[in-house]
Amino acid sequence: MGSYGGHVLPGTFFIIFGVWYLIRFSAEYFKHRSKKDFNYYATFKCCGIPFSVHVIEGCVKIFFISCGTLVELFYPGAPQGALHRADGNFTHPMNWQHATMYLFFGLSGWFDIVSYMARDVVPRGLDRMAAGLALFVEGYLFYFHLDGRSIIDSRCHVLLVLAVWPCALFVFLEVFFTKNRMVTHVLQMLYTILLIFQGVWFWMVAYILYPPDHKTWDPCYTEGMPGHDNENTCSGDKEQLSHLNLMFLTMFWTWALAIVIIVVMVIYFLLYRFFKMRRTLDPSFHKSWRDEMMSLTASNKQNGMAGGLLGHVDDEDEL
Repeated sequence: MGSYGGHVLPGTFFIIFGVWYLIRFSAEYFKHRSKKDFNYYATFKCCGIPFSVHVIEGCVKIFFISCGTLVELFYPGAPQGALHRADGNFTHPMNWQHATMYLFFGLSGWFDIVSYMARDVVPRGLDRMAAGLALFVEGYLFYFHLDGRSIIDSRCHVLLVLAVWPCALFVFLEVFFTKNRMVTHVLQMLYTILLIFQGVWFWMVAYILYPPDHKTWDPCYTEGMPGHDNENTCSGDKEQLSHLNLMFLTMFWTWALAIVIIVVMVIYFLLYRFFKMRRTLDPSFHKSWRDEMMSLTASNKQNGMAGGLLGHVDDEDEL
């Protein structure tokens, strides 16, 4: 990950999976909102052959994670699978940390497959628990991934953790509400928003840390030196510019989150209109706004009549 491409690739992976989850979770909710016997393990048929969404997702995860792990550990310049150098000291800690992150996402893929293949044996929600664990480990390693980095670099990773850990929390909570359709859908949408946002932030971090014009965002950081040396390299205008960029960096994080939320809302609405046009919406969606208002008006009239009768009785009591 220590390059522009190393941040763009996982960012693209998270965006693709986030958009896929947005489409999948929205479709399941729009088509099966009122069904109490909703099938948690989504399946579909292609050419008459049944396929499981869980199994396909698990296989895709394992494939991409395997490619990422091989690149981190065996690509030229990587540790070639060696944990120690000849002198006995550890080597390439960043590569091993990235490979560890990939490992847990790979385990999540295997749990996706197992949760469907052994659905009569393992508890429902096992795949969500594994996904939440993978996200938690990702945030945990990124949080302790800051040694020898500039302030801008450290802030980028801390802000990434602020997107990853809430995402992990929402996935963990989903384990306990798999039979509550409404709560599950809300958690899924929150999880989807943060997953897409995480991918977008990876792209932004790639541009910030490895800008195309090679103009660093942190003028106080000297490459090859651990962190900052404010007495020698950071003073005056450089220090001011560094803090200015840091403040805008934090603000850009919130702007990116707002943009992702708006885009998700637009896609969600377009999906609703699509299923409505195809007449595949759940029957509970066919109750129009006018029906809701008529029902509310009738309820208010009944309450008003009841209140008037009670008031009339009170007046007679006073007489």
